[in-house]
Amino acid sequence: MAKTFYFEELTNVGINPYEAVIASSKEARRLNQNRLLSDSPEGPEKMTTVALDRVVKSQIEVVTDYEKVNSEYSPGS
Repeated sequence: MAKTFYFEELTNVGINPYEAVIASSKEARRLNQNRLLSDSPEGPEKMTTVALDRVVKSQIEVVTDYEKVNSEYSPGS
């Protein structure tokens, strides 16, 4: 059975819900791509559920300092 995620789970961890959605979608995309490249079968849970669970458990980093990120990847640096 799929896990239901509540808004409070994200706010208790201190994550902006909009940033959590972006982070979990990127993580789900990465997990699914790795699964496809390794020809692994689908598991019992969807990749989005796994990714959201990792965000809630702080197993992946959610970057919130946009200026730092943009300056690190600016062309010509």
